[in-house]
Amino acid sequence: FSVSEEIQERNQKEKNEDEVTAGLSTEGLNKSPQEVSEGDARKDSLQSIENLEMARKSSTRSLEKKDELILEVVERDAKRDQLQSEKNLEIAEKESTHILHEVKHEEFMVKLNAKGLREIPQVVFEIHTLKYLHLNNNEIKTLHKNLGNLTNLEILSIEGNGLIALPPEISLLHKLRVLNISHNQLSCLPKELSNLINIEQLFVSHNNIEELPAALEGLETLEILDLAVNNLKTLPENMVSMKNLNVLNLDSNQILIFPKVLCYLPNLIKLSISGNLIQSLPKDIKELRRLQALSMNHNKLIFLPVQLFQLTKLQKLRLDDNKLDVLSDKLENLQELRVLSLANNLFRNISENLCNCTMLERLILRGNQLTQLPNRMHRLKRLRELCISRNQMDNLDEQISRIKNLSIIEASGNALTCIPVEIKNCMQIIKVDLSYNKLSQFPVGLCALVALKILNLSGNYISEIITDISFIENLEHLELSRNKLSSFSGHLCRLTKLIYLDLSENEINSIPKEVSNMKYLQVLLLYHNKFVSFPRELCALNSLQTLDLSENQIQCIPSDICNLQVIKDLNLSNSQLVSFPSEICHLSSLEKLKLCQINGLKLTKLPEELSKLTCLRELDISHNALKEIPEGIGELKHLVILAANNNYISQLPKSVTSLSDLQQLNLSGNQLICLPSGLQHLQSLKDINFDGNPLIRPPQEVCKGKQLYTIVRYLESADERDGKILQKILKIISGNVSFENFEFFCQKLQFNNAEIKSLENNRLVRNKNLQNTLTPAEMIDQLIRILTMTGMHYLTNKVKALKLYTQSLKF
Repeated sequence: FSVSEEIQERNQKEKNEDEVTAGLSTEGLNKSPQEVSEGDARKDSLQSIENLEMARKSSTRSLEKKDELILEVVERDAKRDQLQSEKNLEIAEKESTHILHEVKHEEFMVKLNAKGLREIPQVVFEIHTLKYLHLNNNEIKTLHKNLGNLTNLEILSIEGNGLIALPPEISLLHKLRVLNISHNQLSCLPKELSNLINIEQLFVSHNNIEELPAALEGLETLEILDLAVNNLKTLPENMVSMKNLNVLNLDSNQILIFPKVLCYLPNLIKLSISGNLIQSLPKDIKELRRLQALSMNHNKLIFLPVQLFQLTKLQKLRLDDNKLDVLSDKLENLQELRVLSLANNLFRNISENLCNCTMLERLILRGNQLTQLPNRMHRLKRLRELCISRNQMDNLDEQISRIKNLSIIEASGNALTCIPVEIKNCMQIIKVDLSYNKLSQFPVGLCALVALKILNLSGNYISEIITDISFIENLEHLELSRNKLSSFSGHLCRLTKLIYLDLSENEINSIPKEVSNMKYLQVLLLYHNKFVSFPRELCALNSLQTLDLSENQIQCIPSDICNLQVIKDLNLSNSQLVSFPSEICHLSSLEKLKLCQINGLKLTKLPEELSKLTCLRELDISHNALKEIPEGIGELKHLVILAANNNYISQLPKSVTSLSDLQQLNLSGNQLICLPSGLQHLQSLKDINFDGNPLIRPPQEVCKGKQLYTIVRYLESADERDGKILQKILKIISGNVSFENFEFFCQKLQFNNAEIKSLENNRLVRNKNLQNTLTPAEMIDQLIRILTMTGMHYLTNKVKALKLYTQSLKF
């Protein structure tokens, strides 16, 4: 098998491959996609088998010059390639069958979303009746010119691929009505798009487009154009020819000046140009006579021209996050206005004429400097939502009670000292947010709101819960954190429909027995109170799923906690528990457990019973004094997050490598010297942190990059190195230890009887076939201990010296 023969054979093979490729480009059109895919995969499989044979022959020729190990490596790699090709064949067969099924499922539609495709299957181009083609979320970077064959195509969606350009042949799709090429890598649009004479909807958001081609003026049929999240700075003047454009989205571009051309799109109904750098609007804005919705959030507007208020068809006006401080009295011209959002501006007052916009349903004024509302607010009879949070109001005018349709009031972050009792007349209110004000008493007027479902009174000065609270019989969500409550009022227990209750950061130290009446309670937050023991009364809450008792002085957990049979989230951080409460290990439904003790009594040991929490997904045992993690941790098969940072852990159990679902592992700030082998089995691991450990295996510089692949590669190299060291050490020992003591050494290294007998017959030890349970590094340490115990100090020093020497080497 000469070199010339090998070259000739390779040339012949390449020629055959060219012929096969040529055949696929012509004859392949007459074959089914399954036949084509099977042919390709089988060709790969045959090629791998041929590679295997060539590798074997080549290895045989060089046996006289190379070590036997080379042959083993070549065979192993060839077999791996063969298995991979067989796997590819199976995948190709399944994919082809699936594509065929998709194609045959609907004569006019093909959906191949999220299939991992890198190109459009050729079989698709043969369906000349195809009208709807969906290829979203694949890996298609270019489109084949055969796309132009689909002349009946009406909808083409290629969103979420890696497209870098559109082919000129796209101009042949004369019947195309909808084109979606959002979320790609396009930097420009081809001029051929102007030939799409029937296009109605064009979606090009989330690309890198810097300018639009002038040829787009030909898209006179276009009704919807989405250009959000690109790099546009201006728009072409000839865009005015898009006479039928109804909806235009230009959000999150780099537009500095409002494009005047937009003012002359006569049929524009909805315009969104938020997230740009526009400082003013042109007077020509008045020409948008049909405009119904205008969104200009997150710009740099400092004033609004009076011409804006000539858009009498306007129904929604959103101007959040600008620098506006004055609202024209002409606002009253907007008689069709339903939504007005002026959040996060600089308004100190709002024009009284706003109250003439009697169709208004939503008024958003949060994040301004308002001290009061217009005096005639009661005229807004249709108002359903009023948001005045984060202003400077110290009172709420009683006229609000005359707005009968009001269903949502948000007034958090003001300086309100009382709420008018007349609010009880707003019988349709379902949500009230009065958090972070200066209320010292529970607003009695709220108790008459029988439709109320969500109430937030956090961050006030309320010290007592009034009896009438029980009349809010439909209340489901109540927040009273950061008040002055000294007890868990029994009146709260009458809210039998309550699902969420937050009483955190108060001064509560006990729970009434009546809490058992709250049969629907699922979330209870009691952190940062005055509890010294886990309230036994809580164990009667059969529906409780989330319980937070962190930042208390809890010293023990009652056995009754096992009655919380559906609990999923338990937080006991910063408590005074003397030891890990084993009672928790009976909560089989638990998914999230936090025992972070930054400010609490440090735990020193975890119980083996922790392995019973088989549903656990998050475990936080950080900032304790733990020296080890129990072997049973490996039973927590669903664990996703493990935080054990800032402890005294010096060694990880081997079982940690069986946590296949683990995604986050934080072991920073411990005493780890070496990491276990087998970390490559943690295939879901994305976030790792071993900072602040005195690591030697691998060294800290390897772990610093927080890349699992780098760590695993180092450990694999270290294991291979340790295996070779072990062989050398065993050879040294076997030549210096008496025959009678050799069996003792083998037993200590956990070899089985058959292995010991074999070793006794051949004192020159080879380690590659030993099925022991210790790693090479562990065996070396065990050998050193045995030699020390038996007083063989000469061998001990020799082995230690060899170990230290090899550890100093960098791999």
